[in-house]
Amino acid sequence: MSEIQITRIAADDDTALLAWNDVMRTAYTEARTAAWWRSAETTLTQFADPRPGGQDIALVGRLGEEIIGGVEISLSTETPTDIELGVLPDRRRQGFGTALAEAAAQFLDDGAESDSIVQTETYCPAGVAFAQARGMSIGNEEHRLLLDLPAYLKADANRYKESGASTVVPVIREDPDFSVTSWIGACPEDVLESWTQLREQMDEDVPVGGLTRTVSHASTAAIRSHEERMAEQGWTMVSSMAHVGELAVGYTEIMVSSHDPQIVIQEDTLVDRAYRGRGIGRALKVANLRQLPAVPATASAEWVQTYTATNNEPMLALNRDLGFFVADTMTALEKRAGQNRT
Repeated sequence: MSEIQITRIAADDDTALLAWNDVMRTAYTEARTAAWWRSAETTLTQFADPRPGGQDIALVGRLGEEIIGGVEISLSTETPTDIELGVLPDRRRQGFGTALAEAAAQFLDDGAESDSIVQTETYCPAGVAFAQARGMSIGNEEHRLLLDLPAYLKADANRYKESGASTVVPVIREDPDFSVTSWIGACPEDVLESWTQLREQMDEDVPVGGLTRTVSHASTAAIRSHEERMAEQGWTMVSSMAHVGELAVGYTEIMVSSHDPQIVIQEDTLVDRAYRGRGIGRALKVANLRQLPAVPATASAEWVQTYTATNNEPMLALNRDLGFFVADTMTALEKRAGQNRT
């Protein structure tokens, strides 16, 4: 086997970061249907302006002048360390993945992160076996689902065109049980406190299987900081919130990238446990999808991508009913850094 050279890319080396990001994109999306990967513009902004309390590390593996793989290490003071490792398809099964994994483990050891929780994600049995061989244990599995967005919006418009229902913002649904209010961009100030509380509740309720759960104590300041960072990276936030009377009981959020809008990202959907089974989740998702034509970037969007735990049958059933289908399955694994090194 040729000797692989593994080095860290400086956060301000734009050329190297973009080449690394292209290789990571290929490694993660090859032979997968409409698999999202971060845009070049988002990558540069992410590394130039690290999130508060966090740091992103890019390791690149070369054979001579050829980049054949890489690692991304996301460090945070509040959450487990996340590691993404990719090797180009024609360079796999030659020991390069093992060399990259060893380099990442050594980096964590050298950085006094030897007792931290390390997590990773993979989409194929070979990736699961590789992670398990390095001492990682399966913690959670989620289906990655896709929705044909143009087909959905056309069907939705036809379904509601004679009912008088709005298909552009603002979308407000009123009935005796609950209401849904929607917006694009930053959260309106009058519902910011409720939005913050729901985001914190999502951290507590989201299914994580056997993974270590980390609950962030959200604040309105943290929400505003997050919104600013997402806007800097080219993201438009599309959001809906449900109320029963004055009480906020659920929300959903979609992210649209101005740099790479082909795949729209469906993020969290939450309904308070006490109010489930009333159609609130469906109303939230439908209201939010109806907002998308008002975001200019979605004119070229083809898919909505979302993730749902494989054992979350109510949400899987709702997504199926809306038109989502399973594209593949993500397996999340974890261990303590330095544990079972091979």
